[in-house]
Amino acid sequence: MSIIPDPTKRVTTPADLSRPVNNGTRTTTVLTSDCEFKGALAFSGELELHGRLEGTIESEGGALTIGEQALIKAEIRVNDVLIYGKVQGNIYATGRIEIRGKAEVYGDLYSNRLAMDDGIIFVGKSNALSGKGQTAPDFSKMFTRLGTKGGASTNGPSSVSTPSKP
Repeated sequence: MSIIPDPTKRVTTPADLSRPVNNGTRTTTVLTSDCEFKGALAFSGELELHGRLEGTIESEGGALTIGEQALIKAEIRVNDVLIYGKVQGNIYATGRIEIRGKAEVYGDLYSNRLAMDDGIIFVGKSNALSGKGQTAPDFSKMFTRLGTKGGASTNGPSSVSTPSKP
């Protein structure tokens, strides 16, 4: 009896993970957890990082996934980034930043779209890319039912005095 392999199923071996994979419209490159890289990394399409990297990561229109085992110390400039691992450095995303699972991010985020799971660690500031020229709206007239009469004030918190003892 012979076994005929099913041509619609593909077996993925560890050696296949480091090669580009064509998933229809984009090429996905995977750097496994045993990879260490220092320097400038530029890519197109999709990149999955599961190893260690120190330097810079850049892509115009590319999507970056940082795996759970990844340890990244870099400035990142991409379209979309999905983070499950640890990142130290500022992240600039023209599309979306997603921080998921048990991710840890230490650095400032610059993007117009941001999503975070409960339980992640984020130490830094979040900034809108297109919001640099915008001024903050004026919320000083937010109270419509409270006036200045009757003890309520819209100019700030009222002071409370305590009677002095004789």
